[in-house]
Amino acid sequence: MSDDDTIPSYALVFDFDGVVLDSATLKRQAFADVYCQAPEAQYRAIVAYLSRRGGQPREVKFRHIEEHILGKRASDARIQALCEQFKASVEEHLLTAPPIPGALEFLSDWHHHQWLYLLTATPEQELKAIVEQRQLAPYFKEVVGAPPDKATGLRNLLTRHQLAVKATVMIGDSYNDYRAARSNGTLFVGVTANPAQSPFPADVITIKDLRTLVQALNRL
Repeated sequence: MSDDDTIPSYALVFDFDGVVLDSATLKRQAFADVYCQAPEAQYRAIVAYLSRRGGQPREVKFRHIEEHILGKRASDARIQALCEQFKASVEEHLLTAPPIPGALEFLSDWHHHQWLYLLTATPEQELKAIVEQRQLAPYFKEVVGAPPDKATGLRNLLTRHQLAVKATVMIGDSYNDYRAARSNGTLFVGVTANPAQSPFPADVITIKDLRTLVQALNRL
């Protein structure tokens, strides 16, 4: 951080996968791998669904896939079993997934100057364990996972910490993150590695990674 870098006094709420860790693609593939034996047409439909539905709890994704793509009636036990299978396949990888470029530098430089929060759809107990093991916990005032859904989680966070919505910025990589910000009236910065395939409306300020987050925050 140079002496010339400044940021307005925003509270910053970060998504995790695809924003702090480069793990969003890893998780999408792990979801798809659960159904690698499905007929090709259904498998393609599953992959397409997963590419559109970042930022949702895994239970929601599995229930949609089972009931709306595979046409099965999914019991709670079946959904829980799928979630456990998914968790086992990604747990170790998350401990070694590389950070998004600029993420660690931003968190290290700014956590003493801004209020930083982590809000994601990963189950909270699992999320906190990963954050502790990756030595990221000291950067955040609070780490929030699922449940509830992200929009409710953000609303609860705003209330709990008495944050002004127009002085709060959600930083996310999925349309669900954008929708959570919009539904709560906060500001938003989108992270998209491929701007040509951005999931966000054209008027949203986007960055490829966190190396340019300071500049993006100053454009809000």
